[in-house]
Amino acid sequence: MLNSEFFIVRPVVFEGKAAGLFFLEVLSVFRYTFCSIRASMNLMQLPLFPLQAVLLPHAALPLHIFEERYKTLILRCIRESSEFGIVLSREQSFAMVGCAAGITSVMRTYDDGRMDILAEGRERFRVVEVRTTAAPYAIADADFFTDDDPTADPALVKETVELYNEVVRIVYGGQVKELDPDAAVRGIAFVMAQKAGLDLEQRQTILELRSERQRLEMLRDYLVVVVPRLRKFEEVERIVRSDGYL
Repeated sequence: MLNSEFFIVRPVVFEGKAAGLFFLEVLSVFRYTFCSIRASMNLMQLPLFPLQAVLLPHAALPLHIFEERYKTLILRCIRESSEFGIVLSREQSFAMVGCAAGITSVMRTYDDGRMDILAEGRERFRVVEVRTTAAPYAIADADFFTDDDPTADPALVKETVELYNEVVRIVYGGQVKELDPDAAVRGIAFVMAQKAGLDLEQRQTILELRSERQRLEMLRDYLVVVVPRLRKFEEVERIVRSDGYL
């Protein structure tokens, strides 16, 4: 940080051979610095599967595999017991933060090679670089990361879980288990985000945030708006079912 300090730089003109040597020296320093930064990252080559979906850690995602390139990808992962990365597909591109997926079950195979699998969300990653390879699918240098701030205020957890449980009661009617607000587990925001009705971009934001507190605040602010609407809808449904009698 510069605290009201100014640096005066006197321009130096390089000509001929000196200019070329200076450029090569600067380029060498840049390459060394870039390689040092990459070496400090937790990089791993990861095949990518862009989807119109956001996979969150610990979430289960059923997938129907029908494209030839992704049949190849999934067969490789099954054979090597390895993971692949799910990233949100966008127009002409994809999100640069995704979630590694492990295949927990092959539920069905078809004569033409199609498969129904169940994938589980694991660690989050950032795409550092997409490699050009002979593989028919994209392969990225992935930098895996965890939260900078994994803790959250118990009062915030309790408030958010209680709002989430109301959504579960109204929308899912017992088909989804409610959470205990007094026995919150680490990363509980990811659990709630799966069933809270978030759109894709909201889920992507939840995935990218590196603070459990920030994820919970985002969910609470969303649920504070959604729950009253659901209550009103539930009341309308009740009146309709009772043929207009209160």
